[in-house]
Amino acid sequence: MEKLGFIGFGGAGYGLSKGLRESGQIDITFFDLMRNDESVGPVLSRRADETGARSCSSVAELIDSAGIIISCVPGAFALKVAEEAALHLKSHHLFVDVNTTSPKTMGLVYEALRESGSTFVDVAMMGAVPVFLHRVPCLASGTGAQMFKSCMEPYGMDITWVGEEPGQATAIKMLRSVFMKGLLALLIETLGATHRYGVDKIVLESLARTMAKNDFLGIVRQQLAKGVISAERMTHEMEAVVQTLVEMGAPATMSAATRVTLRRCSDLGLAEHFNHEMPDSLEEILDALTAEVGK
Repeated sequence: MEKLGFIGFGGAGYGLSKGLRESGQIDITFFDLMRNDESVGPVLSRRADETGARSCSSVAELIDSAGIIISCVPGAFALKVAEEAALHLKSHHLFVDVNTTSPKTMGLVYEALRESGSTFVDVAMMGAVPVFLHRVPCLASGTGAQMFKSCMEPYGMDITWVGEEPGQATAIKMLRSVFMKGLLALLIETLGATHRYGVDKIVLESLARTMAKNDFLGIVRQQLAKGVISAERMTHEMEAVVQTLVEMGAPATMSAATRVTLRRCSDLGLAEHFNHEMPDSLEEILDALTAEVGK
């Protein structure tokens, strides 16, 4: 039977515990600083009753009770928690950090734990824990990622190993969010403006037809190939777009940022680099972009 200890028993810790408890025999303990709070304490007690988890009075007690320690705290406290845990961890412990933070912070967490001899896992949860519970898709990296995967997959956890370097899993989540949250922001800005003119349906149908002409990776390659060659022209077009939105009194944050990005791309001289011919390879485009940006 696996013995899990959660540092923090908020939404993530509770959701994972609830699912794991339902999936098989597993021993769960937790420590939460808010356990004695007048308003939060009763909530934690109900969660403990529901999941069969036992509350610990300190991090030291928690670590002594479990072999797998899972840090589920606000990202701003991830390093502080790791530093405190490191005072009590032993070589047989697996320390799993599922907090939403930066890859650099994950690296610092790993460094804070090294002298304890414990094994570290950086886990990025790629979905909503209240929806998926313990079956939330997870990416795992770090020295203990394979071990964590082996220990927890029998209980139904969905864990994909991505590497041994601390911060790799978190980097994937953060960089994916650049696109996903950026896309959301673009939709908000675009549809907020189309709605003012009553042209939502026409614009959306036009976008849908364009997107349907290729698969996703094909669209990525095509857009980047066009962008490195035509960035200067596109920059001028975006100046007109920004002006249009400003004149409408509509937000233009994303459009202005697009203009800046395209101007930067134009200034790299990639059109000349590719002899004004659209490159065929996505890797070729990315190599040129990163090489020029790094100069």
